Amino acid sequence: MAQTEGADSSFQIAHVRTMQEVLVRADEPTWIRAKLKRFIKERAKNYQTEPRFGEYSFRYRDMGSDLQRGDKRLVTDSVTSNRFESQGLLLVPSMAQMRADSLFRIVPEQNIVYGADTALASKPDSVYLHWTHFNDMLYDNLIQTFDSRFLRQHRFAVNEQFEHRNRNVVQLIFWSKRYDLDRGYLNLDTARCVALEAERHSGLECVKAEYGNSFALGLLHLFLKTELKDWTVNLRAAYDEEGQPREFRYQSSRHFTTWSDTKKKRREWIDSKSSVETTLMIRPTARTASSDALIDIYPTKHVEIVNSKSRKYKMQQRLGAVPRAYRLVR
Repeated sequence: MAQTEGADSSFQIAHVRTMQEVLVRADEPTWIRAKLKRFIKERAKNYQTEPRFGEYSFRYRDMGSDLQRGDKRLVTDSVTSNRFESQGLLLVPSMAQMRADSLFRIVPEQNIVYGADTALASKPDSVYLHWTHFNDMLYDNLIQTFDSRFLRQHRFAVNEQFEHRNRNVVQLIFWSKRYDLDRGYLNLDTARCVALEAERHSGLECVKAEYGNSFALGLLHLFLKTELKDWTVNLRAAYDEEGQPREFRYQSSRHFTTWSDTKKKRREWIDSKSSVETTLMIRPTARTASSDALIDIYPTKHVEIVNSKSRKYKMQQRLGAVPRAYRLVR
């Protein structure tokens, strides 16, 4: 994720795997929408009903970048050494409380930054960037966000080739009525109307509408002369049969062009492509932590303006200041 700071604000731009193609019948069985409506209605009582601690393992990795100025290629990295790992405690709110704006909260206990330039990696702002998709996985996954609006805007079909040890679990394939690229799947226990796993693959127009902020995107274009050419996001979430979150994966690729005026008073463009992958694993634990040690994790847009006086900015500062070790990678 790239971040450009002003005096009181910072722009955040999140930095994807193509889902396997699945052949399904185009017709939509009538029972699907009834089951999904019940899933939405009963979600709060079928998933985690009380706040509970878990031990988390979080990994962030730059998957590659390409930077070109005009006709000259400046940087090309198919695989970079820049990565970040963190382990600690995660307080997961109940699903019902989450709907009332309750927050995920963490205690980072072991944090390691890997890179070829440890001086750059040690800057607090740089360290915070490694955390940027942590909240995206927790708050933006489809099991959390699936609602009546999503139901209206998508079509559904059954993957006839899907198999599961529980015969009541089916895989529903969905695709958007609005966007060229917005598709995925939802593994649904039809007996209990509980989603166990979901993955959504979104393209540029969908990402800007669902994850972005039109005002922030407009300012990026107006003041920084930055235009998003392409942006794909792949977000997967898995819950266990008791409704506890267990595994998340976020993958993103973005391509943007920035125009600048040179000393010779001619316009020159900089073309940038990059991709990133993050994973989050959560396992049960009997351990707890005091409220003072917990850092609130706020939901954020993938592109937004963060005011320096806001709670989100303070979250960035606390995450950027967590103790960490550095490993030099050549």
